[in-house]
Amino acid sequence: MKKIALVMLGCLLVGVSSVVAQPTAADQKWLGAVQKMVESGKNKVSTPSQERVELVKKWAGEKGFTVTVSKIEAGYQLELSKNIAKN
Repeated sequence: MKKIALVMLGCLLVGVSSVVAQPTAADQKWLGAVQKMVESGKNKVSTPSQERVELVKKWAGEKGFTVTVSKIEAGYQLELSKNIAKN
């Protein structure tokens, strides 16, 4: 009986940790807005959320951008830049 309880607890912990790592619908919508801002030429974004900072960093890395993060009073300011290769 104890083994079954331990296995169930382990499965529960693994399930919860995988759900926690996923961005919320609001975070995904916010990231979409950030993507549109960057496409229109704006390169500065601010957020109070560390999770959103990580979300932008992941997206920016996939798209070839560099992110500079500054701590501000209201949270974080992110500046995105894209390196252009010179030959």
